[in-house]
Amino acid sequence: MRSTIIISRRGAGYIATVAGKFGGGHQGARCGLTPTDAAATAARYMIEYAQSNPEGGDLMAPPEVLDLVPLHLRSI
Repeated sequence: MRSTIIISRRGAGYIATVAGKFGGGHQGARCGLTPTDAAATAARYMIEYAQSNPEGGDLMAPPEVLDLVPLHLRSI
């Protein structure tokens, strides 16, 4: 199963929901108040969860965050 990282806007900031291949991950983790903070966290999660997964992973995020994440880390 592919890893999935979802960044959502909640209130004044952003939160992350992460699901790994073996059931690892978390829900509702704060990942910053700005799109730049959220993009940095999303990139880190993609490296941590998707790059280490042989099946890869995908990132889903609001446009203002997704635009700041490098292309090669949006879908692995």
